[in-house]
Amino acid sequence: MPRGYVQLVRAQTAARTRAEILEAARNALLGSDRLEFKVGDIATNAGVARSTIYAIFGSRAGLLATLADDALHSGGLEDVLTAFAQPDAIAALEGSLRASCRMYGAGHRLFRRLLALSEVDPDAAAPIARSEADRAAGMTVLAARLAEQGRLRDGLSIEHAADALSLVTSFLAFDELLSRRRLDVDAATELLLGIARRAVLAPAHWGTTRG
Repeated sequence: MPRGYVQLVRAQTAARTRAEILEAARNALLGSDRLEFKVGDIATNAGVARSTIYAIFGSRAGLLATLADDALHSGGLEDVLTAFAQPDAIAALEGSLRASCRMYGAGHRLFRRLLALSEVDPDAAAPIARSEADRAAGMTVLAARLAEQGRLRDGLSIEHAADALSLVTSFLAFDELLSRRRLDVDAATELLLGIARRAVLAPAHWGTTRG
């Protein structure tokens, strides 16, 4: 049997095993009201040995981090980053916020469970903290870009604008509107956009809609 074919089969098998473990991990978080994430149960449900999970993900924390990253990417993180990179700072704000809301909506239940687990489980807290730090840094960059382009509300510092943007772009803000206020994703998105515009932009830009 050709060596290349054997390598291809092994790679496909490894990818399938990884996907099955991640699916079992998702089910472990979503399938019960109890906040539990046991590697043994996940291994059993995925039909693999515990050692296989550790070989692929390194640790329980590594599995949780990969699960969180997979949820972000499958939900549309690349769309968020693409929108954020637009040269016009308002377009970057509005486009990335819209894309973030779509991403939050796509993985809403899983993100809620991961966030709840992070309150009591250090392994779950680590990827959440990294994601929040990255988002906070991005909002500081965005606030600085808005200031450079003369779009910030008079008297608003870059630091305070970044704080406001961090709040309005958070999953917690989105979840409040969906879970408690019972808005749908589109309505929550438009409300958060309106809040963001009025919180940080000069009044001339409050009605801006840039997709």
